[in-house]
Amino acid sequence: MIKYIRKLNPYQIVLCSYAVIIFTGTMLLMLPITVVDMEPLNFVDALFMSASAVCVSGVSIFDLGNNFSIFGQMVIITLVQIGALGIMTITTILAVVMGKRIQLRDRLLIQESLQRWSVAGVVRLVIIIVKLTLIFEFIGGVLLTLIFYQDYNIIIAIYYGFWHSVSAFCNAGFDILGGSVFSEYIFHPLFNIVLLIEVICGGLGFAVLIDVYQRRNWEDLNINSKLVLVTTFVLIFGGTIGIFIFEYTNFDTLGHLDLPNKILVSTFMASMARTSGFSMLDMSTLTEPSMLMIMCLMFIGGSPASTSGGIKTTTIAVIFAAIWSLVRGREDVVIFKRTVPPIVIFRALSIFFVSAVVVFLMSMFLCLTEDIPLSRILFESVSMFATVGLPTGTINEMNTASRIVVIFVMLMGRIGIISFAMALVIRKKKHKIRYPEDKFIIG
Repeated sequence: MIKYIRKLNPYQIVLCSYAVIIFTGTMLLMLPITVVDMEPLNFVDALFMSASAVCVSGVSIFDLGNNFSIFGQMVIITLVQIGALGIMTITTILAVVMGKRIQLRDRLLIQESLQRWSVAGVVRLVIIIVKLTLIFEFIGGVLLTLIFYQDYNIIIAIYYGFWHSVSAFCNAGFDILGGSVFSEYIFHPLFNIVLLIEVICGGLGFAVLIDVYQRRNWEDLNINSKLVLVTTFVLIFGGTIGIFIFEYTNFDTLGHLDLPNKILVSTFMASMARTSGFSMLDMSTLTEPSMLMIMCLMFIGGSPASTSGGIKTTTIAVIFAAIWSLVRGREDVVIFKRTVPPIVIFRALSIFFVSAVVVFLMSMFLCLTEDIPLSRILFESVSMFATVGLPTGTINEMNTASRIVVIFVMLMGRIGIISFAMALVIRKKKHKIRYPEDKFIIG
């Protein structure tokens, strides 16, 4: 077994690690003690719930608060935490705690899982990431506990508070309160602010959070942090304005609310659509322009090395910068007075194109196997690929084959489209032959 593992490249090991965790979670969720007042989950349902948790999609085909026991809920949130931090992060921390030496091959795996350019300082970075995660989840858990304590006893309040804090920072979007109860809390100012901060910070990426904490000055931030922060602000601001305008007169969503709550709900939905699956609105009641905007936000997603999915903010920023440079007739792509290397532009375009193809093929498959309107299928496809999981109810109508395809796509979206593709390559060969360049007619 060890001999075969050594032949795998880092991408294949990461993929296999996620598969092992998902399968382990499936076995645990199939136990009778997982559910309450219902039959134990069958293999496909348990597999879907496990994959949704590990891929931090937040899509549930059951009511976690009523159908799952405390054991089942703890299995789900544990899978969420492992999936958000990454398998290599967890194993590295365990190795450090036990005093084991981190070998070069392990450092390469950590580098790939964290999407770093080099192995320098990756172990120290892992330790900082875990500490940062625990700090955010602890502070969020305490604040949410204070809110829940107004309606529940201290034990239940602590459980609800920290459970939802982990779900929010990990951008999972699971809740164990139930739709009606959760919707009552979502308009609580402190509850709303805590969720927003945790979801946005979780979607910024650990590298950005660490850079902001250490430098605390815009001019001193590295180029990646600046690009992530600016792009995130533009997406949230633009999404808020769009949803506010498109839903302003829709009495099923914002029409019956006063102006402050209209702004609050619009901001919440624009933020959650990018990374998490929490929702203040019934997605089936949104206007079509809002649905399209939310699909765009979901497809872009969060930032690299974060707890969110999508093609990532830096990818779309580099593509727009390349288009802008082309329109202006410039040969170099420049962002914040730094030239973007051609390989980065090529990678960004590849991620965008392949991701769009995956969403298209998934939508095509679901159109063939399900009797569901195209708009809902397309929305579901983008949501699953971007591991956002905004609730539409469509997944409950799908058959077994469709759910298996959704599981596959969620895993692809969580690992990253390029990393997933490289995991399928048996062996990479370096080509030493370089062919002469020529001109092609494009456009």
